Amino acid sequence: MSSTTQTPLRIESKWYGYDNARMEIDLAIPVLSEWLSPENLRLAVGYAADQFIKAMADAKSRHTFGCEFCGKPARENYLNIASYLHLPPKGTEWNGHPSSGPFILILVHTVCKMSGECGNEAKKLSSELAQDTGTPETHIPEKNPVDETIYPLFGSCANCKTDDTAKKTLSVCVKCKTAQYCGKDCQRADWPRHKESCKWVIGSRWFNENGGELVYKDNPDRILMPKA
Repeated sequence: MSSTTQTPLRIESKWYGYDNARMEIDLAIPVLSEWLSPENLRLAVGYAADQFIKAMADAKSRHTFGCEFCGKPARENYLNIASYLHLPPKGTEWNGHPSSGPFILILVHTVCKMSGECGNEAKKLSSELAQDTGTPETHIPEKNPVDETIYPLFGSCANCKTDDTAKKTLSVCVKCKTAQYCGKDCQRADWPRHKESCKWVIGSRWFNENGGELVYKDNPDRILMPKA
């Protein structure tokens, strides 16, 4: 990808857990400018989804989650991806309101096990959300495996991913304020993977079940959802 033709593609991700707890992580991923033209938006969405997958290990390490549907420790996730790339530039009047500018919204449902009843609930909710937003479901099957594999716990080290690290206070990357590690050795070992996604994080926040907000990384340019 040529560095002279890149444009930041904004992604707002919302991670939902038990009892209304959630995490929000804002990303800005560089894409070819021509991908944001009307005829190439599908290509831009597919690329953004692939890049988002690369950053999921960082986000997953940031906080423990109870399954959105039963409260048990969450290990898996299921995605909704909605494109708002059709919006006009930020600040332009759109439907009587200032536009937030083009962006992609990714909703992440945290689940204890996709092959069980909670997985069925996640798929049902995901389908309902797709219908409500008028956006077709854009699940990527290979990114949402449903099998008997035991996946890492949310809140575990971004590198070694062992369950015991989810019970400890981890060290957070000082730049992205998202990826967490059980020690310096794991952080160094993960750097070849993390060095790219580290640059993408422009903001992150945690909201507890009572609505209290904890800002991990302040983003003064947070996206406001467009009005209908």
